[in-house]
Amino acid sequence: MSGNVKQKAISATLWSVVRIGFDQFFSFIVFVVIARLLGPAEVGIFALAMIVSELARVFATSGFADAVTKVEADREEQIARAAFWGNMALSVVCAILMSLLAQPIGWAMQTERLADVLLALAWTIPISAGSAIHMARQLRRFGHKTLAIRAFFSGLIGGAVAIAAAYHGYGVWSLVIQRFITEVITMITAWFAYRWWPSFDFSREDMASILPFSLKMSFSKLFNVVVSRVQDIVIGLFAGAASVGVYRIGRRTIDMVMTATLTPLSSVAVNFFVAVRDDKTRFENSFLRLITVSACVTFPAFFGLGAVADALVPVIYGHKWDTAIPILQMLTPLCVPLVISLFTLPVLTVFGEADKAARMTMIQFIISVALALAAAPFGAEAIVIALLIRTYIMIPYQLRLIEQHTNSGLGKVMKYLIRPLIASLLMAGACNLTLMFGLESISNDIVKLAIVLIEGMVVYLAIMAIIDRQSILWFLEITSTIIRKKTAKNILAVK
Repeated sequence: MSGNVKQKAISATLWSVVRIGFDQFFSFIVFVVIARLLGPAEVGIFALAMIVSELARVFATSGFADAVTKVEADREEQIARAAFWGNMALSVVCAILMSLLAQPIGWAMQTERLADVLLALAWTIPISAGSAIHMARQLRRFGHKTLAIRAFFSGLIGGAVAIAAAYHGYGVWSLVIQRFITEVITMITAWFAYRWWPSFDFSREDMASILPFSLKMSFSKLFNVVVSRVQDIVIGLFAGAASVGVYRIGRRTIDMVMTATLTPLSSVAVNFFVAVRDDKTRFENSFLRLITVSACVTFPAFFGLGAVADALVPVIYGHKWDTAIPILQMLTPLCVPLVISLFTLPVLTVFGEADKAARMTMIQFIISVALALAAAPFGAEAIVIALLIRTYIMIPYQLRLIEQHTNSGLGKVMKYLIRPLIASLLMAGACNLTLMFGLESISNDIVKLAIVLIEGMVVYLAIMAIIDRQSILWFLEITSTIIRKKTAKNILAVK
């Protein structure tokens, strides 16, 4: 892989961090403020509505965008036109279908207001589809900078309006308003960022060439969303919207940490893997380096969050959400399977193995539903345990699916992950002990959290310097190279 491509990959990662950081910052601030203003039932209603909306959006938009990402450069324009109009047609069909099913879904969840929220959110799907292909073409060129600007404006404006609406008593509708504003601004900025008008000048052969792959990837990602939200659905069916709200507080906090630590690298994985897929040795080493760096950042963040959850949740959300603390702590071990699973699908996408991706997600779906339903009579915490069981038992299978490309089975991957995992667990234990027994004289919870945060960083870096110096030095090298904007000569390079 040339130095120019490496530089673009590193620059894309940096801007991906900025974009995701802005997006997560504003959305999380809005989520926190609204969680303080609303009750568990209203938060749960919106969470359930967003599950249905996200399912329709992912199915309508993601597959065609993936087809544009992987197509050869000389066919990109024709395929992009076909993909855009295929996207729009499918999104309108999904919006109509979601509107027709809104009332029956509301009845099934035994939540009266859910149907109205579903009906409104259905028509955000065509708006989202209007920007999907523009964004895919921009990302294909490592155009993360303009997308970071888009995230800033959409997050700022949408978040400000949502907070104002919630403050004035709009309840769950404040979140619906935010969704509409965010999608509209996203579409407008995407069109300005990538100045392209999609004409109807494409052939049936163009559409036929991408339709099977696009539908397979759409179904794969659709089931991925179902798999990730099975817990919300089952809790909603068996325990009601208020319990979903409590679970969503814990899961949203975990998702925020995941997005801040793991998503920046996984979001550029497809474009990066495309650049090295023709060299098997480089691909193998790049894959291992990516998951190692991801683990070095993700593991301490997750386990550290679990260690301070008792003090953190009341500070952020207020004491009315204390019931979410056990859920949050139980979710922290998700970091290990997440590091692996979030790089599995990009590998399959790069090599056009949509059948494998679809089979993997179908298996995950079946296991998730079976385990969640079995755990449902025992409450939300049992459903979380079922989630952990599913994610861990899928690790060997996921690695087996991509082993022919990565040459990395379970043993080799765990060899790279075990030391960051040990360091993170030791750090979390030290932080928990300090919070429980070492800060009794300090009454301010924010001061306590600041002290423990500093302690965690120092302890983790010290342990890593002893047991895995190479990984931490490599991580620092990547960070310093990004900051100085030097040529990415040694970044993810192959010895």
